[in-house]
Amino acid sequence: MTLGRSYRRLWTATAASNLADGVFQVALPLTAVGITRSPAQVAGVTIAARLPWLTFALYAGALADRLDRRRTMIAVDVGRVVLIGMLAAVVALQAEQLWVLYVVALALGIGETIFDTAAQSVMPMVVGRDQLSSANSRLFAAEIAMNRFVGPPIGGLLAGAALA
Repeated sequence: MTLGRSYRRLWTATAASNLADGVFQVALPLTAVGITRSPAQVAGVTIAARLPWLTFALYAGALADRLDRRRTMIAVDVGRVVLIGMLAAVVALQAEQLWVLYVVALALGIGETIFDTAAQSVMPMVVGRDQLSSANSRLFAAEIAMNRFVGPPIGGLLAGAALA
């Protein structure tokens, strides 16, 4: 069963976005280790990144319902790319500060929450009702695989290379 070109584009965008989310789940806390030796402060970076799912998910759903979902996903990912570019510049200049990592982690977490919510809610517009279950399953599998299994090891490698 083919799900169509629009679905493939959505799947690819979601997989790429979640790959980046997975990379930063590991890379940001490891970058924090280069700034502080406090386990609590390093954990704070992870908390800042995950907190939006707990506190902002309902608002992200309402936002996805009110705005053009495709444009929202694009805008969120463009914003995250700009933010990551700015963080890369800060790290390259060796000007990292813990509060910057907290802000970046929180902003990336908010972006992840909005993007993933919009991606799930756009699905009925992309595939037919009879394909919805299969399409949702495949999209969720891509999110999990990239965010939890592929991205984190890449994040560890990148952070290790940057800290070496």
